[in-house]
Amino acid sequence: MNEHGLVGRRYAGEVKQIITGSIGFDDWEWGVDIFADDPLVFKKLIYEMRFDEVSAVYALFGSFYVGLRCPANRLPQLLEGELPKHAEAGA
Repeated sequence: MNEHGLVGRRYAGEVKQIITGSIGFDDWEWGVDIFADDPLVFKKLIYEMRFDEVSAVYALFGSFYVGLRCPANRLPQLLEGELPKHAEAGA
């Protein structure tokens, strides 16, 4: 799994990761939640990790869910089909 970790470290600064856990809610006891401003980063990271030596042979990848964070006051725009503008960091 060393190679898996090395791949992940290359995305430091672009992706934030939170490891979550639960028992009895789904087929998995833990999950990896990743956050990024650009969804293309997810594609690159996950694609690269799927083909590292250990993951390619032993890993069981479950479902992937992608979402969009939307401030509550911009929800009406989202429901009308308009993507809310991303707030700049610190703004």
